[in-house]
Amino acid sequence: MSEELSDSELISAFKGGDAEALGLLMERHKAAVYGYLLSLTGQPDAADDLFQEVFLKLVKNPSAYGEREKLKAWLFTVARNAAMDHFRRQSSRGEVPLEGDGERPGPADRAASPEPGPEEAAVNKALAEKLDAALALLSADQREVFYLRHYSGLSFKEIAEMLSVPIGTVLARMSRAAALLRKELEE
Repeated sequence: MSEELSDSELISAFKGGDAEALGLLMERHKAAVYGYLLSLTGQPDAADDLFQEVFLKLVKNPSAYGEREKLKAWLFTVARNAAMDHFRRQSSRGEVPLEGDGERPGPADRAASPEPGPEEAAVNKALAEKLDAALALLSADQREVFYLRHYSGLSFKEIAEMLSVPIGTVLARMSRAAALLRKELEE
């Protein structure tokens, strides 16, 4: 099966019984969806479980995805809902989710390239620490909008629909996040 097929064509193929189409969809969207879940949970195991949960929803009910919407936006909506359910389950067990607390990685810990040389590793570590510290200064809402826009490539309109807030709210959060990051990273 060609990887040149659109998401809608792959969904149709999957609905027709082609399991390989689901594998291609998962591979196509894994980095973005998994990265988003990891940024929300700060836990690789939880992000992996939630990633599987997102695609399991598609497997169990392929008609849940309305083909009028972009699959990527739909996946991020399902991923966000799955993460919120995860946090509710943790809260009911008395666990408190932490973000980048020194024991669990922050978003910048995942930004470093694989297998760097010693000099590149030192530069990456310093940059990662600076970026992680700057991202930690953002509110959770600002951080989420920043991540969705820059790392997942969703439009502001798609982010607004996903978060169920006006587009002006999304733009304001992004503007504040960018200004704060710019200020922190220039220093």
